[in-house]
Amino acid sequence: MNELDERQVVDYLEQNRDFLQKHPELLARLSIYDEPNGTTSLVKRQQSLLQNKNRELTDKLSHLIDNATNNEHIFKVFNQCHRLLLKTDTLETLQEKLTQTLCKGFNLLDCQLIPVNPDTHQTLLDQRFTVQTSFLGRLSQDEQMLLFQKTVGSVAVYLVGDKSTPTAILAFASSDETHYHPEQNSVFVLEFIQALDIKLSQL
Repeated sequence: MNELDERQVVDYLEQNRDFLQKHPELLARLSIYDEPNGTTSLVKRQQSLLQNKNRELTDKLSHLIDNATNNEHIFKVFNQCHRLLLKTDTLETLQEKLTQTLCKGFNLLDCQLIPVNPDTHQTLLDQRFTVQTSFLGRLSQDEQMLLFQKTVGSVAVYLVGDKSTPTAILAFASSDETHYHPEQNSVFVLEFIQALDIKLSQL
């Protein structure tokens, strides 16, 4: 049977889905070979396909629910941070409160809001922020000590202000080396950084 004939059979069966019900003697003779040493009936094969499809849909739904739950949590934590901007009057208090809120909210090893000092941070800026205003991944030991004064696993580091003349660095650190990676979505933190930039200009 050529490809065109097979397509015609498929089309016919799709248009006449009760065909096998009307011809049970044919159904009884049909089988689909799944393994070299055995056969599977058409009904069992159909059940297996439906079960696999159901598992795929269930997995996709579970993934969507997990993402929604995670995004809701991130949104709530950064809402707290936005409220801190309204309540805080000094840089020192803001640094302290942000560290507490973000470390607790995201179960982080550390979080730092650091005013940029060109003499201290220029090498870091030149190496990690030549194209983007954020870096997610792993830093060298010297870079880790520069930002956190401790050894960390992976980091998410964001510039606050214009890329050419940033005013501050907002840095998150996890003990897990794979926690932060370049493919992560940063939409919530980037929105917060815009508000943080305005706040820092007022302090």
